[in-house]
Amino acid sequence: MDKTRISWTNATWNPMRGCSRMSAGCEHCYAERMAARFSGPGQPYEGLTRLMRSTERGARWTGEVRFVREALDQPLRWRKPRRIFVDSMSDLFHERVTDEQIAAIFGVMAAAPRHTFQVLTKRSERAARWHEWVADHVSPVVKCHNDAGGLLRRDIACADVGAWPLPNVHILASCEDQRTADLRIPLLLQCPAVVRGVSLEPLLGPIDLAYFNGADSFGSMPGIDWVIVGGESGPGARPCDVAWIRSIVEQCRRAAVPCFVKQLGGQPMEGETVCDPHSDDRWPILGPKRGLFVTHSKPPYGDPRDWPADLRVQEYPTPHPSEVAR
Repeated sequence: MDKTRISWTNATWNPMRGCSRMSAGCEHCYAERMAARFSGPGQPYEGLTRLMRSTERGARWTGEVRFVREALDQPLRWRKPRRIFVDSMSDLFHERVTDEQIAAIFGVMAAAPRHTFQVLTKRSERAARWHEWVADHVSPVVKCHNDAGGLLRRDIACADVGAWPLPNVHILASCEDQRTADLRIPLLLQCPAVVRGVSLEPLLGPIDLAYFNGADSFGSMPGIDWVIVGGESGPGARPCDVAWIRSIVEQCRRAAVPCFVKQLGGQPMEGETVCDPHSDDRWPILGPKRGLFVTHSKPPYGDPRDWPADLRVQEYPTPHPSEVAR
């Protein structure tokens, strides 16, 4: 499962499988739907999802999480540098993942400095506690080094894992509204990382990213190095007001924080017709409800070329190794 259509990354790596719902952002989880397709007898996600009763739709995570040892060294076999989304089918900091298992995964990331690893979590509290655990027990570098060695080949265990925090690991808190941002971002900022970011997808309401600093909406964002934002897509997508996305982009601009707009969403919210503010072009209005619009490209991904010019923003926090090498 290394190939992906997620626009802000190049590949996915899943040393863990399985998850459980945390908040409203999980309601239409794509990973949950995908896992259900491969949950039959003998398939990779057997026992990790269950079909719901006829009064409910689809499948749900069972809450079981598995450590997939045979997938652990996968990034080491990828020679070309790439951005890697870690545990797209789970959450690295899930409560059922042990501290030692997380350390082993960090050990692999340390042994593959050519890659950039992107860790998204809804469990910022556990992420902060894990970093405290590492610091309290033993040097983080030694801890990751030893745990990777216990699960991988001897030559990997002898690798020079370098500095801490790992320079090729980005940690992001996944938030969908102001409440979850209020809960998760301050805890994220307790985690040592060269890049700490937020993933605001699916965006289900307006978010003020400067709330925790006591600044106004366009103040600084201390400790936030990257923002991903996007509306919900897929079956049953909930509405996303493009004004919410535009506000995030503007906040990032004022704070000089890189922003990546992933998509406008599969079900834009009713409101004024979306248009490019720098031209007279108008977007299609569909049906009897004024202000409803669609993009010209096929859902659920959308094509940035069809978006208003001020929303065609897809920035990264640091150059990728493959770009630096050119």
